[in-house]
Amino acid sequence: MPTLQDRLDHLLVEIDQLRSGRPVTLVAVSKTKPLSMLLEAYQAGQRHFGENKVQEAQLKRPNIPEDAVLHLIGPLQKNKAKSCPPLFQWLHSLDRFDVAEKLNEKYEQAGLDLEVLVQVNLSGEETKSGLPGPESVQRFCESILPFERLKLRGLMTIGDPSLDESGNRRLFAQLRRLNEEIGQSLGITNTMEHLSMGMSHDWRWAIAEGATMLRVGSTIFGGRVPL
Repeated sequence: MPTLQDRLDHLLVEIDQLRSGRPVTLVAVSKTKPLSMLLEAYQAGQRHFGENKVQEAQLKRPNIPEDAVLHLIGPLQKNKAKSCPPLFQWLHSLDRFDVAEKLNEKYEQAGLDLEVLVQVNLSGEETKSGLPGPESVQRFCESILPFERLKLRGLMTIGDPSLDESGNRRLFAQLRRLNEEIGQSLGITNTMEHLSMGMSHDWRWAIAEGATMLRVGSTIFGGRVPL
């Protein structure tokens, strides 16, 4: 039976083989996983972890090493923004101006910066968060540029489980082109360099289309278990 260390090592080797020399960050999705499993992954060398809920991160953050980087990958409500610093260094799911405004305020008060990715709903699924199309994404990115504590680093999307490899690769390629176009249009190509796309079932397709951040949970930790 492979250990967590075995699964993580195997995944990292495969990522290294497929990334074509491009830096790729593996975000181990530790949401719903007990603290003990997160710490086991940390001992195995993992440093970036993805959490879905502020409340869960609040329970874990005091008990994990300071150099572990927490990414909030789930939707964030405005009333939870006040709790984000100093829990999170990255937010992958920004898609509302009022949330951006509140985050900027709270990170300013804390004297911290937050790396942010704007979530795009390319599949058009009603159950998914994210901005719906290129024009709305560009307008939103432009609107948050004045927020000094929010560092816009790129875009995020979730693949469509109803599509096959070619369909999802088209979505991922679309996100890459959109990221490039917005970076050029707003003059921020040098900082808008990240594409967060690809999970346990589709990360290989995402990395082939330029992903720089992979959000992988079950491949590392196995199925869901109670906290």
